[in-house]
Amino acid sequence: MTSISHIRITAIAASAIGCTVLASAPCVRAADVIYERLVNPEPQNWLTHHRDYSAQRHSPLTTINKSNVKNLKLAFALPLGGKAANESLEATPLVDDGFMYMVDSWGVVYKIDVRSGTAGTIMWKMDPNEQA
Repeated sequence: MTSISHIRITAIAASAIGCTVLASAPCVRAADVIYERLVNPEPQNWLTHHRDYSAQRHSPLTTINKSNVKNLKLAFALPLGGKAANESLEATPLVDDGFMYMVDSWGVVYKIDVRSGTAGTIMWKMDPNEQA
């Protein structure tokens, strides 16, 4: 049987997600990911590995700062599939309009609704090994 490994969203990432929710405009239909958005993404979105092509991994959001970073804590954890005990994963999730796209250590891609900032709901998953 497949064991489940727990992917824990780091405190900073979880808080950034919460800030994303708070800083986001009212929900609208997700925009297409086009070159202009990759060059200059909206403040609440993280569309590429380094956020943008400058590769600085800097968020323009200001809710987390030097005076409150010490208060960060885990907002939630979400179990993702896995096949080995004690397995862990360090990866950069992508975030677009309150949805996080994450891959587990076996290459399964997940779309997770993180708009609440207090829980994650798996919307769908795609396992490349199950594709015809």
